[in-house]
Amino acid sequence: MGRKQRKSDGNKALQRQPGAPQAALASAEAKAGAGGEKSPVLARLLWLSALVLIVCGYLFLNKADPGGKNGWAVAAPASLLAGYLLIIPAILVSYREKN
Repeated sequence: MGRKQRKSDGNKALQRQPGAPQAALASAEAKAGAGGEKSPVLARLLWLSALVLIVCGYLFLNKADPGGKNGWAVAAPASLLAGYLLIIPAILVSYREKN
């Protein structure tokens, strides 16, 4: 008898609500419409920030101690790496904008 109760309780939890798929579809369309307008701004922001980080990284290299004993020796490679890694999402956002 315990099994029958568990099955009947489980079936109630698995039943769908009638308006749920339409609401999810409407919210997904709203998100896609809102994000499409900001894509060129996001792409430019990513490219600009990548460029700034790379230039700052090379400028930090001039201040870095050759032995790596100061903070610039840590900041320079971190800035360069962050700038180079930002190029990947910048490319992805730029090409998704066109398609």
